[in-house]
Parts: sequence; structure tokens; C-alpha cells
Amino acid sequence: MNNENKKTNKKLYIALLICTVVAVIAIIATSIILGVTSTSSPNEPSGPSINDPVNPDDNPKNPNEPNEPSDPNEPSEPTTTTPEYGMPLASYELGQECVLTELVWSNTLHWFSTHNGTDFAAEANAQVKAVYDGKVTSVKYTTQDGYVITIEQSDGIVAQYKSLSADTLVEEGDTVTTGTPIGYVSDSMTSEQNDGAHLHLEFKDANGDYVDPMTKLPAGSEK
Repeated sequence: MNNENKKTNKKLYIALLICTVVAVIAIIATSIILGVTSTSSPNEPSGPSINDPVNPDDNPKNPNEPNEPSDPNEPSEPTTTTPEYGMPLASYELGQECVLTELVWSNTLHWFSTHNGTDFAAEANAQVKAVYDGKVTSVKYTTQDGYVITIEQSDGIVAQYKSLSADTLVEEGDTVTTGTPIGYVSDSMTSEQNDGAHLHLEFKDANGDYVDPMTKLPAGSEK
């Protein structure tokens, strides 16, 4: 009888031990599964890591930040530059200045009158250059003014180059820029013939009023 009880108790002990081991294994396995699932779930996006590379497109643009330089391969916008005045002759002596509000004596006509332009005395056949960008609107000869080239400048001024020689270098319709050769100095202006070879330069504004050329031309060492 005692032997049977001992056998029964031994079986119960073994069964209890097996159940305990199975329970411990089940707990460990469950813990491992739950730990792996909570660490990285394939269905949930992971947040950014400090080791992840930074994408500049992910950062919002600060409106106060300066614009980034454009692609050097992109065509740049055309730039416009304002022309500058130049002198009509490389070498000269200033003759009769422009006098619009007083009367001055004319050595040729022998009377007093206004002088509507500026005279630049120079050697005969000295090359005359355009003083500003524009378009030639007239090339003609008159007895009083000699050979005359008229240029409508891009700034609205109409320039007339008088007392030129017959060997003009431009024609009506030509486009010129500052420094373009247009003709040569002579004494063809009969109304100022006693003043010798010179360029007589006149300016008129958009209203047709005379403008002193020296208010536009640069001052320089050529004078």
C-alpha cells in the first residue's frame, strides 16, 4: 500500500515539474515575441533617427533667408546699360560757346545774335564722332550750315553736327553709338566761315528747345 502511494506521489511530482517547465518556457517565449513586436512593427512608420541623413527639402523655407543662387546653366535675364556721352573730337580747342539768352558778336555776319551751339575748333579733316547712341535721320548740305548730320539720340535729344566736309561717313537710317565716326571737320558753314575749320554742334530737346551741349558732354583732358 505504501509502495503504491509512493508511486502515485512520484508521478504527480513529475507531472507538476513538467507543467512548471512548460509554463516557464511559455512565459519566456511570450516575452520575447512581445519585445520584438514592440521594438519594430512593420505596420508602423519609424520616426527619424539622429543618424538619418538630412534632406534639405524636408525643412520648410524661411522667407527671411536669401534666395539660393540660380543654376549657372540657366540663361540669365538680359541686362540693359545706359549709354554715356563722349566728346566729338579727340583733339580740339573750344571756340564760341553756346549762348541762348544773350546776343554775341558774329565775326562772319558782323551782327549780334544768339549762338545756338558749341564750336570745337580743330584741324581740317579731323574725324568727328557721335557723342551718343542714336539714329541718323538726315545727311544734307545747306549754304548757311554746310554739310549737316542730324542724329535722333536714344535719350530724346536731337543732335546736329554742322560745318562738316562733304566726305560724310554715315547715311540716313544708320544706327550709331557713342564714338562712331560720322564725318570730318571743315569750314563749310558759311555763316561762321571766318571762324576757320571747326565743328558746330547743336542740341535740341523733345520740345524743340535748344540745349547747351556742354551740359551733356563730359569734361575731360581733351579740352
